[in-house]
Amino acid sequence: MWFLSIICSYFSLPIRSSILAILQFRPFHWVSSRFLGRYTNKSLEGDTECALIPKSASPGIPSVITYRYVHPGEETPNPSYGEVIYKAKGKFLVRGGTAILELLPSGEVIKTPTPNPFIPYEEEDHRMNMRLEAQVYQELGEHVSIPRFIKWDPLTCCLTIEYLEHGNLREYVRSHYKALTPSLRHQWAGQAAAGLRILHDAHVVHCDISPRNFLLGHDLNLKISDFAGSSFHGSLPSAFANTRYRHPKYKWDDPPHFKDDIFGLGSLIYFIMTNKYPYEEVPSDDVESRYGSSQFPDVSSISCGSIIQQCWHQEVTAAQVCDYFEYTFP
Repeated sequence: MWFLSIICSYFSLPIRSSILAILQFRPFHWVSSRFLGRYTNKSLEGDTECALIPKSASPGIPSVITYRYVHPGEETPNPSYGEVIYKAKGKFLVRGGTAILELLPSGEVIKTPTPNPFIPYEEEDHRMNMRLEAQVYQELGEHVSIPRFIKWDPLTCCLTIEYLEHGNLREYVRSHYKALTPSLRHQWAGQAAAGLRILHDAHVVHCDISPRNFLLGHDLNLKISDFAGSSFHGSLPSAFANTRYRHPKYKWDDPPHFKDDIFGLGSLIYFIMTNKYPYEEVPSDDVESRYGSSQFPDVSSISCGSIIQQCWHQEVTAAQVCDYFEYTFP
């Protein structure tokens, strides 16, 4: 299967793993790891994580990789087979596809590329993604719609940014939807468009527009985040949006385009206005089929329905969406 290595060498981990699973007919399976809390803001103690990893036929690579979190000041144990020791830098917040996020004693957030000594190319992919994210932050500079960049360590590939204590938009809306006013929803939609405009002006295609990638600070202002999988000046991204935020004609091997983000922005605004994903109760395959036939959710009775439709049909730019909210909801 030498050709698999050649093919997969051109792709980042998420795509590479999928190609391997398809071409070798090796199904994915779920494994439990003693790690950083189920992708939520739960505490670490006693919690487990479900991680999606491909079955491996390579000798010496364990089929299940577990992670042990060692708190500051604790003695570092000797790892058993298949175990990775992770030395904590602060309080765990969340684990994403590329990095572990922790709250430092200083009140800032540090993103550390997820270690995987058993699969070195995966670990290097994580480090490469973090290098890209640091480049994006440095290119964007300081802006109210972007988390504040604080520090980049090129040796460890750790990125330090400001802490936004209300977490991601998805979880906040799910928990507080009854208290959200129309003016706050309009504010968020405008801020989401403003953040996306800043990215596009800097030749960044986010590639994964989703409520989980927008964060809320103490003042409930919205900021776009997570650029590790983005495309920068035409580079190949390592992330792509899920079905409800992805244009039906999107192809993962095509060059990324700003219009891909615009479609996702329409779905994001729909979520902000309705508390739901587009076609939330419909299976993903059916959603893809409906999108392919240009059958989008009815937005005639919801606020901002016209701009949502224009985003879904990719008829506007991020700057035009910003103008819409500035002029319609000043």
